[in-house]
Amino acid sequence: MSDRTQTWQNAWSSIWEACVHHAGILHDENIFDQLRGTGDGSMERAELLKSLIGPSWRDDFGDEAFTDQYEVWNQTRVAAQSERFHLPLNEEPERVSLTALIPAWRAGLSKIVSIPCQGSYTRVIGRHALLVTDETRGDPRRYSEALKQFR
Repeated sequence: MSDRTQTWQNAWSSIWEACVHHAGILHDENIFDQLRGTGDGSMERAELLKSLIGPSWRDDFGDEAFTDQYEVWNQTRVAAQSERFHLPLNEEPERVSLTALIPAWRAGLSKIVSIPCQGSYTRVIGRHALLVTDETRGDPRRYSEALKQFR
């Protein structure tokens, strides 16, 4: 393993935890109004965008990890996600699992973060957020069980 690869491997868990923490935060609804009130290229705009977007691999490593292989992987992931957005309304995961979603929503759930991983994994990541894998969200039984964790 190269030194660079070892460095990336060592950094992965802390960057992942920072991203998960950020995903569980509800953002100020006025952030876009605040952004419009900042100057192009200003430090204030950069800070607001950072708070909206969250931590990134680029923060620590710049662009060196974003190779052609990354681009192929990312385009495949984007294509798969866009297919999910073309489901008929009655087949949307939240619609199918509505009886489990309503109690979770009443308990404060307002954000579901779906990650492109294989297998089933669920974690409450904030007072208002739940993290699930795409595979969990795509299976009505497992998704309903995952939503029950938010109570």
